[in-house]
Amino acid sequence: MRDYLISAPMNELLLALSRGPVADPPWQEFLRLLGEALAADYVTLILRAPREGDSGLVINSVVLSPDAVNAYNESFFALDPFVNLPPGEVFTVDALVPPGDYYESAYFRQYVEPTGIRHIMGADLGDELGNTARLRFARVAGRDNFAARERELCRCLLPHIQQTIRLHARIARVESERALFAAAVDRMALAAFILDQRARIRHSNQAGQRLLAEGRWLTEHEGQLRLVHRADQQAFRECLDDVMQAHLRGEPGLVKALRLDSGNSAGPGILMRPLPLVAAPDGSRNPSVAIFVSDPEYQREAPVDVLMTLFGLTRAEATLSLLLAGGATLDEACRQQHISRNTGKSHLSAIFSKTGVTRQTRLVQLILSSVAPMGD
Repeated sequence: MRDYLISAPMNELLLALSRGPVADPPWQEFLRLLGEALAADYVTLILRAPREGDSGLVINSVVLSPDAVNAYNESFFALDPFVNLPPGEVFTVDALVPPGDYYESAYFRQYVEPTGIRHIMGADLGDELGNTARLRFARVAGRDNFAARERELCRCLLPHIQQTIRLHARIARVESERALFAAAVDRMALAAFILDQRARIRHSNQAGQRLLAEGRWLTEHEGQLRLVHRADQQAFRECLDDVMQAHLRGEPGLVKALRLDSGNSAGPGILMRPLPLVAAPDGSRNPSVAIFVSDPEYQREAPVDVLMTLFGLTRAEATLSLLLAGGATLDEACRQQHISRNTGKSHLSAIFSKTGVTRQTRLVQLILSSVAPMGD
């Protein structure tokens, strides 16, 4: 049998690597242990390289001094000989630049030498996905240069480091996209909840939290989503049970909807649908149901500047349009703008001409169905 034993220090190093992106502070523990493994006095992980007008994202195992960091970010990164290295390879300075030229260069004399550093080793971890991480190791004057053993160990670790960075970058992109879409749903005045199989709230957006805080229609009881009125709750549970069963059967296409009873006026509408059935690595189930709630009393808003750009309106015309879209009559909108009714009618005529609609109700529909509310 092959020997798959991992030494205790290597085990500690790999565990620190897996925790690196989510550690507090990120990467510090891993960089410290990596420095010990390679007998480096300083280790730097460059997740985003500095460039003109951008200080980048640079993490140091030990910060020499704020002045040294700022000097590199502002000036010396442009003189760094460790640029565009072949990914996955490890280099020392003497493999890239004749030692005499390097030690006489402005980069070494003005930046490296004043820090006490003598020897530098580096590797790039770029890949086809656009990740451009870099690793740099340094030893102070008086010590030997990095030897073949350190270069080989670093080369063996590079794929593991690259994979960790790649996974973290993917998670960060997914989270960024999720936050963007969640914000878009919020701007649509659409409350969203994610429930588990026990109807416990796993996630809610801002509009959902607002509805819970108001307590008119929805409430939270021991972590579960509940409807305030008994008749609504009974209908909600019946629909929810159907959607839960569809989730367990792996039928994400089922949709259930109901309208809450508000007496004389239309109450909020609720739409429920099962989430795709996906087993987690630990054997647990993923959240089961997505709930969307639209409240007809909540007004969607759009920024004036966006309306001006979309439809070529003046600021006064865009402001009037927003007031009308918010439910105001023309007279009420004129009073809020402190203009006469004739001026308001003149603005409205210009708005109709620019938007291509001829009725106030159609104008409201046009504004609310446009991308304008997404710009708020």
